[in-house]
Amino acid sequence: MECEQPLLGKSILNTRGKKQAAEFSRKIIAAGGTSIEIPLLTFQKSNETEKIEKTIENLSTYDWLIFTSKNGVDYFFDFYKQVVEKAGHDIPFPKIAVVGSKTKEAVESKGIKTELVPDEFVAEGLFESLRPYVKQGARFLLARGNLSRSFLVDELVKHDAEATDLIVYETVGNSHEKERLIELLTNRQIDIITFTSPSTVRQFYKMVEHTEWREWTSKVLFACIGPETLKAARNLHIPIHICPTTYTIDDLLMGIIDYLQVQGGE
Repeated sequence: MECEQPLLGKSILNTRGKKQAAEFSRKIIAAGGTSIEIPLLTFQKSNETEKIEKTIENLSTYDWLIFTSKNGVDYFFDFYKQVVEKAGHDIPFPKIAVVGSKTKEAVESKGIKTELVPDEFVAEGLFESLRPYVKQGARFLLARGNLSRSFLVDELVKHDAEATDLIVYETVGNSHEKERLIELLTNRQIDIITFTSPSTVRQFYKMVEHTEWREWTSKVLFACIGPETLKAARNLHIPIHICPTTYTIDDLLMGIIDYLQVQGGE
């Protein structure tokens, strides 16, 4: 960084879910920026409790347990704790594979070891890393959200493995702060808009599509994490100026800082 507060004077829209937004806000503030939190998504526990608990009871019959997000980890372990309390004993885990360093940290914070993390933090990268273990009769359990891509499930089945798709949480669009968002945009009070998932992109568009948002954001920078988020933005003709090659919040923030420095902070 060229200075201790490279984001000084910049207002950044933090669209992460309420629980996840705080960490990103702290990093923005530490770099001198102003974080405007408008959670575009909310997350809730799946109501398929019986199915989930029965699957967890049979956890040891799987070869691999796969997590693709920190949310998936947190909600799965909420259910796991309930099952263990009812059973009165721990239930052994199979090998665990995850997408991304934050997901790995979430698993290991539970005292469980992860066996596999791909170099590329996307489902395609994880499948390639898993490929040596994908064979007929191999059993995989995926704990994920309702809006997560089905790529891994589809590929595992296509390659003759058994894949159980377990939806442990649901992602719901949050329009409660639509008026505030539009007011901030119309008054040109946002300098940078960040997206951390395809769902945040689609919810943003849903909230502003019938407005003059393109005019209001003509001088706004748009930043996103990962190729799928980038694809979702392009599909809706949202211009993305910043998309780091490593898909973490830290890299997103550094990408923003680097971009501003190249542009002379303008």
